[in-house]
Amino acid sequence: MTSLIISIIALCVATANLTWQLALYLLNGPRIQVRMAVGAYGRGGLITVPVEKVADLNETFSSFERQGFSQLVLVVQAVNHGRLGVQLLDFGIDVPKGLSAKPVKDAITETPLPYVLEPHQEGTWAMPFEFGPELIRACRAVWPHEAHPIRGYVHRAGGKKIRSTRSLTLDLRDPESTS
Repeated sequence: MTSLIISIIALCVATANLTWQLALYLLNGPRIQVRMAVGAYGRGGLITVPVEKVADLNETFSSFERQGFSQLVLVVQAVNHGRLGVQLLDFGIDVPKGLSAKPVKDAITETPLPYVLEPHQEGTWAMPFEFGPELIRACRAVWPHEAHPIRGYVHRAGGKKIRSTRSLTLDLRDPESTS
């Protein structure tokens, strides 16, 4: 009888331990946060500003150009806040309806994809700004009476797409201004 009680207790402790290990694995895995920014290349570097901080896109781009940063870009930044690394396969921009654009040969980066984003590291990728207005034009051709906010995204291995929480809305009449 004592052996049975000890066996049952051992089984309960083993089950609790396995459950705890599984919970830790799920909670402490990679946690990717994606941010979108606008920016410009020039003078040997990249200057960016998060989309939520942009009041007037034309003024922001004019300021960049006055400082010698002339190649306008959309920037996608991914940060891994988790405890495990994760492989990122590609990046791009999309709209809530599902239409997306990703650079194939026009990506501007020093970090080639696929890329393993280690814990507490950040990856930054950029594409020419023209991708944004071109995506909006394609969306307006299909859904002419709707707004189309652009979000940055990264694809991680396994197929999961992680999008930025903030978006950028472009005015079609002037593709370089927010509405």
